[in-house]
Amino acid sequence: MRLLYLLAAGILVAALPPGSHAVTAQLATLEKSALGDRFLLQISYEQKNSGQAFKTTRSRVVTFRREGSVLHMLDMSNTGGRAPAHLLATIPIRSEAGDTLDVDLNEGFNTVSLAEDRTGEDYYGRVDRHDDERFRLVDRTVVSLAYHDATLVFDQKARTDDGQRIVVHYYLSPYHPRPDFQPFEMTSLRRFGFYETYPQWRSGRWVLYAMKFDVHEPIVFALSSAIPARYRAAVRDGVFYWNQAFGRSILRVIDAPPNVRAPSPDYNVIQWATSGEYGSTSYIQSDPLRGQILHAHIFILPEMMMDGDLEPQNDHLRYIVAHEVGHALGLRHNFAPTEPVTVMDYFGLPQMLQIGRGIGVGAPALPYDTAVVQHVYFGAPLDVDRLPPFCTDSQDGCMPFRVAPKESEGMRGGGAPADRK
Repeated sequence: MRLLYLLAAGILVAALPPGSHAVTAQLATLEKSALGDRFLLQISYEQKNSGQAFKTTRSRVVTFRREGSVLHMLDMSNTGGRAPAHLLATIPIRSEAGDTLDVDLNEGFNTVSLAEDRTGEDYYGRVDRHDDERFRLVDRTVVSLAYHDATLVFDQKARTDDGQRIVVHYYLSPYHPRPDFQPFEMTSLRRFGFYETYPQWRSGRWVLYAMKFDVHEPIVFALSSAIPARYRAAVRDGVFYWNQAFGRSILRVIDAPPNVRAPSPDYNVIQWATSGEYGSTSYIQSDPLRGQILHAHIFILPEMMMDGDLEPQNDHLRYIVAHEVGHALGLRHNFAPTEPVTVMDYFGLPQMLQIGRGIGVGAPALPYDTAVVQHVYFGAPLDVDRLPPFCTDSQDGCMPFRVAPKESEGMRGGGAPADRK
């Protein structure tokens, strides 16, 4: 066995046989020369009591500084320097060699932020408030500590103060943003909506960037092996709807290995959820300074599909998947009252089936979806005179139904007013 330097700067190391992909351990090893370097920390968690729930927390650019027998993990995401680096964790050093430190992440990672990774100015604002409400983790144990190429993946099992069982997933990697990725600044939510980074102070003003994938390489979604064979083609169709919107083959679909499920550090998984787990929903994790989406996690709950024959079920599923993949690409809901112009709205079941049938035969993407993804991803001009109207979740007076629905209710097609049937 030999030491394999897995991260780009020789940062986190583990004993691996040649050709191995990952190793499980109790401690992480940090090179002393890496103290002060920047890392990307991304966290998600699953709550296990009374019906499962999956959430992400705000991604951070962090660094490590030694103070005696501990490492302080500091948040360096505030690029404007208007606030001091915030202490996120105090991590014990368990042993030390000449050039390395063995550190106990399980002991140091004892709280989780309630701030979600994807955000929007309509409910957070355009100025960073630097608030960081957290909940405490008790009875913490290591599920696994593994190295996936350049990413340390740490899974932790714990309880919250109120007794909820929770599994927390940490991804830690060197922060090396892709130089050819083009951030897209969001100046308002007046005409269209994407999820946004938290506000950053740049050149004397607050800046928010759209969350979007880099398109220099294909965006690949992996279908969970749990998706039944009779539904897999419809799920693929729902993903490929967005190639119609992009006007080119940007998205690809593969079959996930049998043991891979969401969340995954290696794949953008479309997970077939089982009853009592997650509702149909999607979450994304991005570079907090530039908005590049790095991980997408999509959950499809089959109970949300209509009952009945397979063909209309698949039409309904195509719409559901296209909607959730839209969120995974960064798009917000568009609940403006109009005829169908986007899959990012909720509709009555007949309209969902009509949209799904169009997706199944390769009909052109709806006009709002085409206009905004080509504008944000490619910089295409936006014809505001022809752009369909827009409003989204937290804007005053904007909701699809008379009572604001849960995502699952909107996907099911219940409760739509008469003009949306």
